[in-house]
Amino acid sequence: MKTIIRYARYVFFLLLMSCLTILLSNCQKGDVFPNVDDDSDRPEWAGGNTDSNNHIKGNDESGTTRGGDYGDLYVLLRDVNGVPVMTTVDVDMDGIIEDDEHFVQPIDAITGTVIELDQYGEVPESANPIEVDFGRLNIVRSPQSVLDQAFEEAMKVIEAGDDFTLDFCGRLSIWNYDLVVTDSLVLTKTIDSPRENMAMYQYLMKYMYENTEEISNQMAFLSAYQIDPLLLAAGCFSAGSDKTGTVDIDEVVYINGFLDCCGLNPIENEYDYDFNHDNNYYFNFSEPKLGDAQFQYNREIYQDRYIQFLVWDNDYYPLDEEGVSEGPVFSIYDIFEGMVEFKGIGAQPQFTYRWNQFSHDKVQGFAIAVDDAVQVLDYIHGDSNIIFLPNYQP
Repeated sequence: MKTIIRYARYVFFLLLMSCLTILLSNCQKGDVFPNVDDDSDRPEWAGGNTDSNNHIKGNDESGTTRGGDYGDLYVLLRDVNGVPVMTTVDVDMDGIIEDDEHFVQPIDAITGTVIELDQYGEVPESANPIEVDFGRLNIVRSPQSVLDQAFEEAMKVIEAGDDFTLDFCGRLSIWNYDLVVTDSLVLTKTIDSPRENMAMYQYLMKYMYENTEEISNQMAFLSAYQIDPLLLAAGCFSAGSDKTGTVDIDEVVYINGFLDCCGLNPIENEYDYDFNHDNNYYFNFSEPKLGDAQFQYNREIYQDRYIQFLVWDNDYYPLDEEGVSEGPVFSIYDIFEGMVEFKGIGAQPQFTYRWNQFSHDKVQGFAIAVDDAVQVLDYIHGDSNIIFLPNYQP
């Protein structure tokens, strides 16, 4: 019995040594990571060579914004296109003063003023910067292949359509002819997937409806349906974002950065660099493409979008067998601008009141367009008492 036990231990020892020999022979000298094929997508720094990892930043060269895409993302001082306004600091680097280092300017949540950076160009602990919350829009940080697949899925439905409109919050609706029953157009699909909408958003903010040397534009045909590409983009953004909260300029600009959406006529921000020390570029809302007028947003687009209430003042208006109700109909604009009384209560505006103080053009106008769409989507989509009437004519 002892002989059998000794023999088993000997065999186990030989197997263990063989496994270690195979493992070590497949390792790089001085490294604990196995060799990989030349076409592997494993980064150069994955084997512990931190000098090759450009996401680890030491003392950057003069002109970096420090933090870049992966640092703390704060509300910043920006110009009318959302481009960060830079400030300079004489930075103390271990006793060596670097003159006129450039940094972005975070805003203090309490004072509403620009935060004065410390001698290292960092936000001091006593300050109260405003962090930007992206919610489920973090989906845009998925690999590009995920968004590419989502875009192709959306295009399969879109390219089969016979007509196209925007729904109550600006998402794309696809219509097809019902050749069997009525020989008329029937609404067959509204693109409501957050992932597909953000993929479409990326495409529109990169190319709008233009063909370029890079691509033959798959969405160019939508121009024939009088659908503004940037208003459609705003609707797509709303479908991808959280349904609560407020979308603001910083959220829009950061998302554009994550998606590399600098458009057809980008703005280069001097002294504003990414982790590869390449200049950052921003979408040009003043001139989206050469010769274009600046982006303008008007809430009156909601005047021609109508909703119906199945219950109103405690009266119930059921749908009949053809899906028709006698319930009251109002334009979304009238509801949201507070022009409709309900249950004896005075009209209550729904759109964010503070926007009355701001311009409705350029990046501010685009952020307002997105947030309006988010509020409309939340108001209608979450209430089974409300029906959208895409074909309604008053």
